[in-house]
Amino acid sequence: MDGSDWGSGPSAHFFFRSTPMKVDTEKIAALAGQLAQDEMLELVDVEIGSEGPRVMIRVFLDREGGIRLGEIESFSRRFGVLLEVEDPVQGHYLLEVSSPGLERKLTRPSHFAACRGKVVKVSLVDFVEGSRNFRGTLTDSDEDGFDLEREGKRYRIPFRMVRKANIEISQEELFGKGKRKR
Repeated sequence: MDGSDWGSGPSAHFFFRSTPMKVDTEKIAALAGQLAQDEMLELVDVEIGSEGPRVMIRVFLDREGGIRLGEIESFSRRFGVLLEVEDPVQGHYLLEVSSPGLERKLTRPSHFAACRGKVVKVSLVDFVEGSRNFRGTLTDSDEDGFDLEREGKRYRIPFRMVRKANIEISQEELFGKGKRKR
């Protein structure tokens, strides 16, 4: 969008929409995946939801050794143009592109495999031995699930039972060991 249509102001129907907007989520994810591959980036996740009257598209990118701001900026510009040309969203949308952050979500088997030996927090859709929430070390994973060690006990958790999972970073991992120098 070049901004030339802003002079007349937005129509009221953009703000008071009674029917849901059409969004081709598969097309958005495919476009993001192809562009990420072209730019040699890892597409970590795509979230599509609504924020007020607009569709919110969030794209999370990474790369080995961490992603740079310039790479995020370049992807955002190119992806914005792709969305305008391919038009997978009916109406206005907001695009947000960022890194997944330190305590990133784990949403795919490959994410879990990359986190072997790290501490993760997991929320389950059903109880396992009286608990839905686990914090422990991810010891192994495969295409069906992962193993989590907590308080000396190992749990096998199938991916279909995971509601939410994140890496947990300790202050020691962030800032290192020892005393602060003054």
